[in-house]
Amino acid sequence: MEKKKKPFFINVKNAIVNFDEYKIFSEEKTSLAIKYFFKLLLIFVLIFTIALICRIINISNNFISDFKNECPEFSFNNYVLEIKGDNKKIVKGDDSGYFGLIIDSQNDNLSDVKESSNYQRVIGILKDKVVIKNVDGVESFQDYKQLNERYDISNLNKSKVLDLFSRNNLTKIYTIIGIVFFIYLFVVYLIEFMLDILMLSVVGYLFSRIVRIKLKYKSLFNLSVYSLTLSILLYLIYIIANLFTGFTIRYFEVAYHAISYIYIVTAILMIRSDLVKQQIEVSKIVKEQKKIREEKQDKENKNDREEDKKEEETKNEKKEHKKEKDIPEGNEA
Repeated sequence: MEKKKKPFFINVKNAIVNFDEYKIFSEEKTSLAIKYFFKLLLIFVLIFTIALICRIINISNNFISDFKNECPEFSFNNYVLEIKGDNKKIVKGDDSGYFGLIIDSQNDNLSDVKESSNYQRVIGILKDKVVIKNVDGVESFQDYKQLNERYDISNLNKSKVLDLFSRNNLTKIYTIIGIVFFIYLFVVYLIEFMLDILMLSVVGYLFSRIVRIKLKYKSLFNLSVYSLTLSILLYLIYIIANLFTGFTIRYFEVAYHAISYIYIVTAILMIRSDLVKQQIEVSKIVKEQKKIREEKQDKENKNDREEDKKEEETKNEKKEHKKEKDIPEGNEA
């Protein structure tokens, strides 16, 4: 009889708090474990993408507000940024130090702007180019002449920039960014988590040999998938916390891997314990069956002896009866 499939979120709960279920996980079809993994991955990427878009919306709203209220009039003359007024540099960023926007009409390089080191990611609109710095400190740039060939920025000014940030345009931009991020994150974390599953299955194989139980790779793969559940969920929580608050944990990556290793080792030990219990039960049943067979054999032997005794008594009685018949009547005293 085929076992009834449990709902996804019940399996998530069991994978986190119920180690007794891991024996069932190890015996289920690999296709079910793969479906579970992809559902977990989709939820992870979807929530991450939504959080990222919310963060971008929050940053962009603040930027638009600051740009509207504080940014002076500007223009591009011969592919060079010109800012009207005395303030030639504007620096805006979030409090967590994650993202910063720098507008500077006097410097050609982002490294010359000391405020750029205060943020993990920076967009710099400089004298003759736009520079983007990522979290690794790598810079990519494009000068205004190249941008003008694509987007015609020669007549760009403050009012035209604000027109670009209308509600309809922003909705389209956020939608495109969301789709791009979702696809990108799905591919990246699919590869990352599959590598984690591979490493977990190797650890599981080695540990299963140490404790002397033989598990098929199918079972080890299933165990690896479910063992990664808590680590993935904690990773998601950590990423969102870091995204909105800048909160970091120094050795989180070590903890991430350690938790999954603890889960698969514990799961294998639970399976081994169940196998030992089964062997003990089987041994008891064998002993009990042996005892029953011996008792049955003793009973049969006893019955055989009783039957032999009865047959012997019957033969003796017949012999006595025959002797009595063979004695002549006259010889009776």
